[in-house]
Amino acid sequence: PGATLDTTYAQVNQYVIHSQTMFPPEIPTGRNIPGWTDFSEGRVDFAAKVMEGFSSSYFGTSDGSGTGQPLSSSGSCIRQFKIQPHVECTNEVCEINGDDYSVWMSIAPNDTSKTFGEFYPQEEILYETGLESRVTDYISRCIVVDSIYPWLAIHSFTDEVPSCPQGNSYGYRFESYKLWEGYSLISEMADQGKASSQDLTLPGSCMKKFVPLSTARCSLSGAAGKPYCNFARSGAVNIYVRNSKCTSEETETVGPYSYGDQREDMDYYVSRCVVCVIKGM
Repeated sequence: PGATLDTTYAQVNQYVIHSQTMFPPEIPTGRNIPGWTDFSEGRVDFAAKVMEGFSSSYFGTSDGSGTGQPLSSSGSCIRQFKIQPHVECTNEVCEINGDDYSVWMSIAPNDTSKTFGEFYPQEEILYETGLESRVTDYISRCIVVDSIYPWLAIHSFTDEVPSCPQGNSYGYRFESYKLWEGYSLISEMADQGKASSQDLTLPGSCMKKFVPLSTARCSLSGAAGKPYCNFARSGAVNIYVRNSKCTSEETETVGPYSYGDQREDMDYYVSRCVVCVIKGM
């Protein structure tokens, strides 16, 4: 898909970073990590960008089938945004079905004066030539990177951000550094149980910003018979790891709140996480 990392390492690891904004995320580098000790060439810049694109979550068909894209997989970062980037094929025909749909990760709210519900458009947004930004400005950007070091997501199962592990046992020494911290995401349920699930050991399970619902459903045939995207719909839900300090007796409905106020409440209900880069010594 693009240029790869020039390295003498036998194994190169590939990861995806989702910005949850309309801008591509930055490439991690040891130059920006507090405490990084190895500034030798090829080790301080341990990751290289392979490609950038839009954050994709799920592809669905009119007959109810579909497939989710784990957010740690390079398949979740698509170079171009398309309302319907897939086609159905049988032994007889390949067909573009207007009732098929795609699901994309939306950006996190950036207006603290609005609630989550107020930030996202409540009606279908038509995807029209020359006005594509009405939709794409709400779609998260992403990058695919190659790294000479492995990355690991760690979840605290509490409202506290965990630390990156350090090791010195059985003759193996390693140190690890925080790339980012966030919220522990299990699944983005696209529509009526159709979900994109995450491996909790991988970076796609640790979202930098909390959003109760972070998907946009797009189809070629909306209510007006034209391509559209919908950011507010029934049947869609995000599933997060629960903060173990929150018992079933304490669970209650929270909101609606402004973005700043609701973040404080969610710190209590949702587990926190950290993504670490692990470097041998």
